[in-house]
Amino acid sequence: MTEAHIRRATADDAEIVARIHVAAWRESYASLMPPEALNALNVEEQAARWRDIFRGEASDDASAVFLALGEGGEQPCGFGSCGRQRSPRLAEAGFPVEFSTLYLLRRAQRSGLGRAMMSAMAKHLIAEGYSRASGWVFRDYPPARRFHEALGAKRTGIDGEWTILGVTLADISYGYRDISKLAAGAPAVTG
Repeated sequence: MTEAHIRRATADDAEIVARIHVAAWRESYASLMPPEALNALNVEEQAARWRDIFRGEASDDASAVFLALGEGGEQPCGFGSCGRQRSPRLAEAGFPVEFSTLYLLRRAQRSGLGRAMMSAMAKHLIAEGYSRASGWVFRDYPPARRFHEALGAKRTGIDGEWTILGVTLADISYGYRDISKLAAGAPAVTG
């Protein structure tokens, strides 16, 4: 496993997060989305969206964004975010919070950083008083499904659809009934 360098992100990191977000989508979802849709992703628009998310952290104790740093802890190569549950159905099923995003650039995948990011987010959520969380993945993207299953998540049976850039994709939710198991491997988080 690559030594995990993870730090809490701030609003000053919105553009970095946006660049990773756009690049990771283009790398990961080329088989799910047409090239013109992926090419339409815009870093500036994503940065504005992430600035809004960072502003929202002040009113949501569960909300946090973390950056993964590779190559000696200097090059941002991924990010993850967590926060209050956005799905009423999952909240009713006992998942008050969620792992909202987790994206790593291809060069950082399968290095242990994804697991370390999940651990850091779980540790944060536990510190805020939560013990169960969920996450969504695209149904037709097996790597994400395998990742959550390897970490012990179980399908909740709550599925949906997500439309972005004119493309509708089926998604499925996974539940973590005890996030302390994820947090046990949490690396030190700086910042």
